[in-house]
Amino acid sequence: MLVVDHVVAVSEEKCIGCMACDRVCPTAAIVTVGKLARVNESLCTGCNKCIEACLDHGAISRKFLDEHVVLEIDTTRYPAERIDAFCAQARFDPNDSVCPCTGTTAREVAVAIFDGARTPDEITLQTGIRGVCSMWCTAALMRMMKVAGLEIETHPKNWRLYPKAADPRLSLWGISEEVARKYPEYRLVESRAALAAENLEMPQFPSIRRDPT
Repeated sequence: MLVVDHVVAVSEEKCIGCMACDRVCPTAAIVTVGKLARVNESLCTGCNKCIEACLDHGAISRKFLDEHVVLEIDTTRYPAERIDAFCAQARFDPNDSVCPCTGTTAREVAVAIFDGARTPDEITLQTGIRGVCSMWCTAALMRMMKVAGLEIETHPKNWRLYPKAADPRLSLWGISEEVARKYPEYRLVESRAALAAENLEMPQFPSIRRDPT
């Protein structure tokens, strides 16, 4: 869930049409047309990434809303068994928080996909995931989309999806058995076995474990 208390506004006098804001917006709420960045407020999550990208020119500023907008989804419409099974395929517990900034859970992302969301932008607007920093949650989101058979086209210059870091194969489960055994010092085999057995105390990091509550 994400509570949006502001959107952004563009100064026509200061905007130079460089498109830096286009490349960082998590929902394509700001798009440059005719050398001027234009904002679709209904898509804006108030993440301020465009403001950061435009610091040299100062063409973008906050515009506070009269009423907050809450991005959340009802997760009770689908059987728990279906949600659990889907999340398990992506190696998530349904209650795992897959977005540190918003607290969005794997369960919420699953329901958004069940509801017909087909792009990261659509899932963001339904659940709030990626609506703040977009850094840590994008790989998790793409992994769940991969399970649903949803392909995402990325481009090296499109920073919105962090193409390299978001590759769903770049996880413990994407490492081949050959590579895992080639580097025993990283305890990849043991870590994967522990996770598979739901013994979430990591062998190499004994102080890290999931809170059972």
